[in-house]
Amino acid sequence: MVRSFIEAILGEVGRQILYYYEANAYWINVIVLIYGVFMFAAWMNMVRIYRFLIVEMAKEAHTSEELNRKKSNKKIRDIIGIPWEKAVEQAPFPFLARIGDLVPKRNTIENLQGYFDEKDLADKTLKALQGENIQKMMPSSRRMLQKELEERKKKSA
Repeated sequence: MVRSFIEAILGEVGRQILYYYEANAYWINVIVLIYGVFMFAAWMNMVRIYRFLIVEMAKEAHTSEELNRKKSNKKIRDIIGIPWEKAVEQAPFPFLARIGDLVPKRNTIENLQGYFDEKDLADKTLKALQGENIQKMMPSSRRMLQKELEERKKKSA
């Protein structure tokens, strides 16, 4: 009874899709599962790269003779810079995606610069130097989305 009710609600096209899914459920589910694992790996790659950048910048800031005790966001960005090349080389997975993205991007310097904000990385570096737990540091999806929207507006204008 429930089945006939659902088929009536779906209509002709919906029933065809339902029958197709029932006939090929195994392969469709395998494809969805593989896609899910792939996207999860891309999301986790983004977090690993973010934490790697923070740790590398904190190491450089800690050992830098120029910074001494006067460490600030601007000084860290100017003197140390951000090791984009190292982050791309050490990444364990060749794709990355913002959490919630449905399409991954290649792991390149340009894509990393598009996702991450240099000020945010320098702020997190200062917090890491002050003893905050790096494992809890995650990139802000909201900031990344805002940055992407701003870049799209600039391109369209």
